[in-house]
Amino acid sequence: MARRTDHTREELTQLAIDCGRKLVTDGGPGELTARKVAQAMGYTPGTLYNLFENIDALAAAINRDTLEQFAETIAAIISLSKTPTSKLTRICQAYLELKHAQPHLWSLLFATPITYESEAYSAAIHKVFDQVTAAIRPLSESDASARQDAKIIWSTLHGICLLQQSGKLDVTEADPAQALVARFLEQFLAR
Repeated sequence: MARRTDHTREELTQLAIDCGRKLVTDGGPGELTARKVAQAMGYTPGTLYNLFENIDALAAAINRDTLEQFAETIAAIISLSKTPTSKLTRICQAYLELKHAQPHLWSLLFATPITYESEAYSAAIHKVFDQVTAAIRPLSESDASARQDAKIIWSTLHGICLLQQSGKLDVTEADPAQALVARFLEQFLAR
């Protein structure tokens, strides 16, 4: 069978990312399989493996795009917010909004183990995390404590979202994630 030349390598890569993203958005991370992505692309699974080392590499590429979009959201928040407290509050709200608006992409990003690493993926993570750290820096004692504070805040947000997703957040009564995050920030900022 002759090799198709409908798309360049770059176009095929983006097509795979777009098709994989749609599969995840519509059905969750479990829908991200080589066979399903290739079928959505109109190509064979072999084509997909010519583009990506494995399915985790495709998941990382989808996550990289999600992180880059979230980094743009954070940059807008930082440019529009006047105080470090308002920046931090709005960043936390944006995280919760990402989880609410794109639950399956959030799950792929934060709740699905991926063993693939690349410089581009690491750079996308730092693009988000470094902005959060910079927003927190005026509220912290040093650069090192700002990074630790950012990890504490991120871990708290992540924990609340994971517990909510698994139905284990409301052990005795229902508390909205937004209320718990607001309470946490109130205590964190009062220190």
